[in-house]
Amino acid sequence: MLSPSGAAPHPAVLLVPGCSGFTAVNGINLYDERARELQAAGYAVVFVDYLGRFDNCGHVSHAQVGEDILGAATWTRAQPGIDPGRISVIGWSYGGGGVLAALMAMPSGPPIFAKAVMYYPDCRGEKPWTTTGISALMLMGAIDDVARPALCDTVVKRAPPNTIRTVLYPNSRHSFDMRSLPERAEYPFGTMGYNAEAANASWATALDFLR
Repeated sequence: MLSPSGAAPHPAVLLVPGCSGFTAVNGINLYDERARELQAAGYAVVFVDYLGRFDNCGHVSHAQVGEDILGAATWTRAQPGIDPGRISVIGWSYGGGGVLAALMAMPSGPPIFAKAVMYYPDCRGEKPWTTTGISALMLMGAIDDVARPALCDTVVKRAPPNTIRTVLYPNSRHSFDMRSLPERAEYPFGTMGYNAEAANASWATALDFLR
């Protein structure tokens, strides 16, 4: 856990990666960059490394990622210097699907985390949650052909009223905030690409949402 300076208690943010994990690509590690920014802004940061246990996304379900997220949130809440009422999570791609699964599996009572940000989440097979007291933000690329935004429609429409906000960035592909990528990169599973405008705008939106 990365701890910020200043007087406790601190809010905390869990980071949940996509299928590439917390590794650097082309010498750039977005997750480390985001963690340092969050730490400087006064947040404790916890890395949810589900791939360290399951090796790759082919061996892990959204539900299992969700279990790791809920376990990490429970652990974080119990740490000294942490405000247990201000735990948030940010998930990217498959990690975003895991965040949705965690929301669905949230036990009854006060929510274990209160805010959830999902970058271009993999919504395949996911269902809306019923737990109240949670706010969610989905940041998606309009031309994403890897995790298609339309697959999230059921979750968005059936989530508890006024709990989820979606932002669709035009001309933006999957992984639009990964500046380690070129503007267009073809893969067997679809096209990914960096979009600086969407990357900057989405991160500003995410930080504002977390406050």
